[in-house]
Amino acid sequence: MKYLLILSCSFILSYSLTPLMGWIALKFNILDQPGTRKIHTEPKPRTGGIAIYLSFLIIFALAHRFNLFTRGFENEFTGLLLGSSIVFLTGMIDDIRGLNAWIKLGAQIFAGLILVIYGIRISLFIPNVYVSSIITILWVVGITNSFNLLDNMDGLSAGVGGISSLMFFLVYGRQGLSDLNLLMMILVGSLIGFLKYNFNPARIFMGDAGSLFIGFIIGGTAAMGGYLKGSLLTRLPVITPLLILGVPIFDTLSVIYIRIKQHRSIFSADKSHFSHRLVTLGMTQKQAVLFIYLVSFCVGINSILLPRITRGDALVILIQALAIFAIIVLLMIAKGDELKRKIRKKEI
Repeated sequence: MKYLLILSCSFILSYSLTPLMGWIALKFNILDQPGTRKIHTEPKPRTGGIAIYLSFLIIFALAHRFNLFTRGFENEFTGLLLGSSIVFLTGMIDDIRGLNAWIKLGAQIFAGLILVIYGIRISLFIPNVYVSSIITILWVVGITNSFNLLDNMDGLSAGVGGISSLMFFLVYGRQGLSDLNLLMMILVGSLIGFLKYNFNPARIFMGDAGSLFIGFIIGGTAAMGGYLKGSLLTRLPVITPLLILGVPIFDTLSVIYIRIKQHRSIFSADKSHFSHRLVTLGMTQKQAVLFIYLVSFCVGINSILLPRITRGDALVILIQALAIFAIIVLLMIAKGDELKRKIRKKEI
C-alpha cells in the first residue's frame, strides 16, 4: 500500500511542477534551440529536470519524515542525495550557461567519489577497497552519461529510466530490500508525471539536469543492490543491472564506437544514436521510442528471474538479451549498406 501511495504522490507532484518549470523557462529564456543535430524544429523549455528533481527530493523527505524507510541505508542514501544534487546542479548550469565537457565529467567523478565515501561500493569479486572504489566511480559515471546520451528524442530517457526503475523495484522486492524498493518507486512516479509533457510531441525537455540526475540515481542505486540474496547460483545474478540497463549501455557503446571509427571526439554531438538509426530504418520518432521501450522491457524483465533459476537458464537469458541487440545491429548495418548503394548510384 505504501508503494502505491508513494507512486501517486510523486506522480502528482511531478505532474504539477512540470508546467510551472516550463513557464519559468519561457520567462527566463532557458530554451533548447533547434539545430542540425536535433529533432525538434522550434525552441522548447529545458527545465523539466528541475520538476523531476524536486518531486524526488520532496517525496523522499516526506517518506523519511513519516518513517517509511527502515533506515538500513541511511548513510548510503545521504551520499546518493549529495552526489545526485551535485550532478543535477552541474547539469542545470550547463542548461543555462553551457559548460565544458571536461568540467561536467570532473563534477560527475567528484559526485561518484562522494558515493564511495558514504559507503557505496561494488565490492563483489573485488576485495581491494581502492580497486572497487574506482570501479564504482566508473560505473556510476558511465550510467550517468548513458542516460544523458539517451536523451536525444522525445520521452526516450524518461521512459527508459522509468522502465529501468520499475525493473529494479521488482528485483529489490524479491530480495526484500524495501528501502531501495521505495527509492525506485519515488523515481518511477516522478518520471511518469514528467513524461506526460515530454512524450512526443514534447512540450518540455528535461535538459542535462534531468538526464544526469536520473542516470546518477539509477547507477548509484544499482551499485547498492544485493543481487545474490537467496540465489540458487553462485555469481550470475550480478548481471542483473546489465540486463536492466541494457538499452542505455548499448546506445552509449555503439555511439562511442561510431565516433571513434569516424575519428571524432566521443563528446561530439551527432545523430548516430540508437533512436536516430531506427528512424533511418523507416520508423517515426514515436515508433522508435516505443520500440526502445519494448526492448528495454523485454531485456530487463528477465532479470527478475535470475536469483531463482539454474545456471543454464541464466545463461539462456543472457544469450537472449545479446541476440536482441545483435539483431538490431544487423538491421542497422543492412540499412547503412543500402544507403551507401543509393548514394553511389546517384554519383554515377
